[in-house]
Amino acid sequence: MQAETQRLEIGKNQMATKGLINAMEKIKIGILTCSSTTKVLDCPLSACLKDMYGRKGAFSRYKGQGVELVGIISCNGCPTLGGEEIILPKIDALAHCGANRIHLTYCMIVLCPFVKKYIKVIKEKYQSLHLVEGTHEPHQTDDKFRCDVATMLKKRRRTIIP
Repeated sequence: MQAETQRLEIGKNQMATKGLINAMEKIKIGILTCSSTTKVLDCPLSACLKDMYGRKGAFSRYKGQGVELVGIISCNGCPTLGGEEIILPKIDALAHCGANRIHLTYCMIVLCPFVKKYIKVIKEKYQSLHLVEGTHEPHQTDDKFRCDVATMLKKRRRTIIP
């Protein structure tokens, strides 16, 4: 009985130590963004990066933790003729750079007609990665954002910056 108690205590101590080590590991973030907003509307991801460094929006979960941005990559753009698997090389690149968290940008969550399919295939292939939906805090309603982006594209406005 005493030997069993000692084994349980050792096991608890090992788990506590492992938890402490995991808590001290730096969170390595990769950001997957919408090609239309970055390449067509010239979004520099300033709001995403500001909230990442300020631990706001979807990054608020990392308050008090070390964070390192390992990369930002855009999707292939619309329409995605190659199917949802076409997103996987993008995630491969971020994972190769050490990302253990992948954030899909706010614009991707709100605008992308393929995002649900992307999330499904990413989660299937990368079960050890934490996939987070969102980046910065919204500055307006999702519907207003969609309408504003559609208007910019119709007017051939070439920047998201007012």
